[in-house]
Amino acid sequence: MALTPEQVEEIKEQLMNLEPDEQQKKLREILSKLSPEEREQLVGKQECPFCLMVAGKIPVKTIYEDDKVLAILDINPANKGHTLLFPKEHASLLNQVPEKNIPHLFSIANKIATAVFEATKAEGTNIFVANGAAAGQTSPHTLINIIPRFAKDKISIAWEHKKIEEAEMETIAASIKKKIPQEKPKEEHKVKSFSHKVDEQRIP
Repeated sequence: MALTPEQVEEIKEQLMNLEPDEQQKKLREILSKLSPEEREQLVGKQECPFCLMVAGKIPVKTIYEDDKVLAILDINPANKGHTLLFPKEHASLLNQVPEKNIPHLFSIANKIATAVFEATKAEGTNIFVANGAAAGQTSPHTLINIIPRFAKDKISIAWEHKKIEEAEMETIAASIKKKIPQEKPKEEHKVKSFSHKVDEQRIP
């Protein structure tokens, strides 16, 4: 169900009257209650708060930045040092990030996780992506969460185990395999061999 123009204007007015930090917090709260279509309708690509951060229009505590990604401290962290890493180019979901940028994104996530681990003297880290509303995604921009973990920190990332019959497991596995895009075989570059004929000098 789409938002009415009046609802969109009302939300924008609420946000305009807040300080940047509170604005970000309130926007996340609002977005968490909307469907993906309503989120896109409200923030679009140009007004995505994370795109605004990239543009320098919302102040952030930058941890890392290069031409492809930005990493910032989360203003509502699970633990101190909770970092958000995201591509600068807008992508609502991870599968919208250009494939060529994925290795770089996760390479930087790994480096930041190591730095967070050492800087906070953590006992572990979680590195995860909430991909889609059903998976807990509340932002309009894909994010990698890097969370320092400590014993008894009361952060719960868990699920109830389900029992799946062997036959159904086989069916599910086969179905997923079919959906994985096949990589194109790389063309082999054949090395041309050149034979150099040496004229034998005959001794008369």
